[in-house]
Amino acid sequence: MKAWRLDNAAAIMPAVTRGRNSSLFRISMDFDEPIDAGRLGQALDRLAARFPYFMVELRRDFFRYRLVPSPSRLVAEDDPPSPSQGFHPGHEGTRLFRIRAKGNRLAGEFSHIVADGRGGLRFMKTLAAEYLRLGGMTGCERHPDIYDLDALPDPGEFEDAYLRHYRPGLPPPRMEGKAFRLGGGLLPEGEYRVSVARLPLAKVQAEAKARGASLTEFMAAVHFEALQAIWLETPVEARRRSRIALEIPVDLRRHYESATNRNFALFAIVGADMAGGPLDFDDLLQTLRSQFRSENVESKLAGQLSRNVGAMLNPIVRALPLRLKDIGARVLFSAMGENLVSGVITNLGPIDLPEALASRILRLDLTQPPSSATGANLAMHSYSGELYLSVGSLLRSRRLEEALFARLAEFGFAPRVDCNLDPDPE
Repeated sequence: MKAWRLDNAAAIMPAVTRGRNSSLFRISMDFDEPIDAGRLGQALDRLAARFPYFMVELRRDFFRYRLVPSPSRLVAEDDPPSPSQGFHPGHEGTRLFRIRAKGNRLAGEFSHIVADGRGGLRFMKTLAAEYLRLGGMTGCERHPDIYDLDALPDPGEFEDAYLRHYRPGLPPPRMEGKAFRLGGGLLPEGEYRVSVARLPLAKVQAEAKARGASLTEFMAAVHFEALQAIWLETPVEARRRSRIALEIPVDLRRHYESATNRNFALFAIVGADMAGGPLDFDDLLQTLRSQFRSENVESKLAGQLSRNVGAMLNPIVRALPLRLKDIGARVLFSAMGENLVSGVITNLGPIDLPEALASRILRLDLTQPPSSATGANLAMHSYSGELYLSVGSLLRSRRLEEALFARLAEFGFAPRVDCNLDPDPE
């Protein structure tokens, strides 16, 4: 496999991946038995040959970054208490994802330089199936997200789908002003707190449906309401900004044909200005729902795609030294991304597995990459009849988690909450 360029979303990530902001999202699975290291090593050897486009390291030359094959064997690491930390892309020997294991838990941490959530999930599903097959599991029928390890990779799995679906000259999306941010100090370097609430899926779905909303829209309103409560508690002189806004990633595979396991997502930004006073929940939900549905259409996403890919293909930009491109990338990442939002909520959707595999995986978790800009972000998905809401935070304050989980309890969902940095109950 030859070296290739980063996809459009990945191109900005090396410049903004530093320190706490690792760009690593995480997918973990809890099995019904302790992970066998030897068997896991055999499974990883098999997947390395089937997913060569993940077995890469980051290199830079004068004008651009590139991905090159990693010569070392993929080996699972121990899983420390804080996920998605201590990552240094560009160092020789550092792949752009890593596999971790401890006790019954198997986890993959993937940099957005190499994949998005859909691609990472396909890798983890295939790994789990192969690991259990090597242990004697049978009856794991074919599944679209579980790859045949004896087949060659399809080129479509590692295409830059942004480039293929790019249409030049479309009007760019309109940008709102800067958004309110959570304040407070950061956790010590190397710590990342992940608090997970598990809710009865059917009950939350019924509540959302009764209000004419999707799960994503309903939980975005709960997230916004928590931020609104914190904004109202913040002294006027410390608020700085009156707009609260959320970024909601959109999987472009729902709008464009692609089998890629690299990045293929954009986002919608929804929000409201608090200068007009706080909104009650139902008014807030209708506002966010209307905005999200307006933005989550092909015509709007095509304009965003046109702007992003067009900038990458601009001959003047391409001729700039990489050092200057990195400076520009950091400025644009702040001005056109982080500064516009108070937080991010992403929904990986329902995670389905073949029955034989699902019977062995008791729990499945998703965690967003850490961000010192927004402080805390949310990830959600559903699995085995439960809705998982994961809050990944670099902040010392737990006020966002407290506001979120208290509001969910008010709806009668009785969330079961656990946190990686809390001691295990006796």
